[in-house]
Amino acid sequence: MIFSSLPFKLRKLLPLLGIALFIVSVAVLIREIGRYTISDIADKIGAIPLSRFMMAVVFTFLAYANLTLYDLISSLHLGVKKGYGRTALVSFIAYTFSKNIGFTFLSGTSVRFRMYGKWKVGSGKILGIIVLNYLTFWLGFFALAGVVFTLWYPLTQAVIRVPFNSLQILGAVAIAIYCLYLFIVIIRKKPFRFRNLRFSLPGKTFTLSQTAISTMDWLLSAGVLYFLLPPVQYIPILAVFLLSQFAGLSSQVPGGLGVFEAMTLVILSPSLEADVLIAALLLYRVIFYLIPFLVALILFALEEFLWSRPARQ
Repeated sequence: MIFSSLPFKLRKLLPLLGIALFIVSVAVLIREIGRYTISDIADKIGAIPLSRFMMAVVFTFLAYANLTLYDLISSLHLGVKKGYGRTALVSFIAYTFSKNIGFTFLSGTSVRFRMYGKWKVGSGKILGIIVLNYLTFWLGFFALAGVVFTLWYPLTQAVIRVPFNSLQILGAVAIAIYCLYLFIVIIRKKPFRFRNLRFSLPGKTFTLSQTAISTMDWLLSAGVLYFLLPPVQYIPILAVFLLSQFAGLSSQVPGGLGVFEAMTLVILSPSLEADVLIAALLLYRVIFYLIPFLVALILFALEEFLWSRPARQ
């Protein structure tokens, strides 16, 4: 969906580019990790203060709690009222599956169609929720990236060393995309038409709510990594996090596995010791991805079991 508007030949190349990026990332990780023993990395993990570790856990909980608001505002906007408990359950399971399995339309989308469908939500409404969630995710990214790479450029430049004010250019492009969308939302009152389809953009208030929720998502997620690293300024870590996550998402590798870690290593290694970074990234992957995924698997299995019981009786 992200690249559906690109020319057909370019869309065919994107998976190959993703594979190439993944291979390069794995090579970088093998080179860096190969310089240390398991005990070296374990020592660095053990050296993380308990207070910072606990803050990373708290921020993980808050990040996933915030994620449930994606489905909540989207479903309410479309008139789907299933209560926060049900909506939060679907949102948590779907997003956790998407983060770890990847292939959103084979994981998170399938979960939503399965669970919302059991509660008699029409397929059109479910698709609408998915599209609005997707829009919410990227609105927050573009808004936040625009601010971080332009207004806070002096802080990010000290860590992310790129030529020709590239970060400011990226930030300007990001904020321009966001402002253009917001402008269209404000002035466009009639629905858009595409062949036999008609669709209307959400209003200004809803768009700003989407932006706030998604921005908080990015801030909290970056906060998890921030607390697992030695005490440094938050804004540069946020900037690195945004770039590395975008690279991971663009690669279409499940959870950006390897790509996110490699890019973070490459950018931050001049400022922080590599073994410290590797330890923090490994722990981040466990806390933010693996543990929530295991919880989501249990909840999904339990939900399926409870749903199937009346059918067997």
